[in-house]
Amino acid sequence: MTNVLAPVADKLGKLLRLLSSDRDGEIVGAARAIVRTLDGAGLDIHALAEGIGAPADGKKKFSEADAAEIYRRGVEDGKRAAESENIGFRSVDEPTWHEIACDCAAHDDRLRDERERQFVRDMVRRTVRGGVPTEKQAHWLRAVYARMRR
Repeated sequence: MTNVLAPVADKLGKLLRLLSSDRDGEIVGAARAIVRTLDGAGLDIHALAEGIGAPADGKKKFSEADAAEIYRRGVEDGKRAAESENIGFRSVDEPTWHEIACDCAAHDDRLRDERERQFVRDMVRRTVRGGVPTEKQAHWLRAVYARMRR
């Protein structure tokens, strides 16, 4: 809230909470008390509305261009972080984990042993709805996939 509302902010906060009552009389009483409290401080409901809408520190709000730039930078930071982790991130050109697992399962005859076949079947099930393998599973699945593509 702005400095104009600061002297009555605590009281206004209590009264605003009363507006959520399930008793109509309490709601009307709280609304009237808000108006009286504002009037006693030399303010009106418009000052309250402006105070609620204004930033607490009095600084200007972000423009849409500022918000778009913050969002763009956040996306870039997120991509960089995901790339450095190398888990769960993929570019548009790369297959999904499910596509990788299905491709490996389609070449069942190339898998080394029953343990690897079971692992690939398990990865197909786990990734069918966008699931992501653990770091260890991802490493193994990538190795199997690389071997399939040779």
